[in-house]
Amino acid sequence: MTLEMDGSMRIAWSADGFDAIHVYARWRPREDLEAYARGVADAALFNRSLSDLRIALRHAYPGAFDLEAVRHGRSEPRVIVRFHPPRGRPNPDPYP
Repeated sequence: MTLEMDGSMRIAWSADGFDAIHVYARWRPREDLEAYARGVADAALFNRSLSDLRIALRHAYPGAFDLEAVRHGRSEPRVIVRFHPPRGRPNPDPYP
């Protein structure tokens, strides 16, 4: 896994016509991103199709992510896994 410039973790995944999985976890600490990426990498190791990967991730992280397949574009065919931001009160900082 490598940390990309866009803040995602890239996992090489040559399966089902894809070359990589990019894991995003916006508004979360890097430790959380790395933990999610390890979980996705573990699931991708045993699930070699997009549908099997989606099922495994839904079981491991129910309702906590969105999965998008990008087959065409400027870069490699990839799967994007975006974990939802943590729940919390918006704008928790008090105004002066």
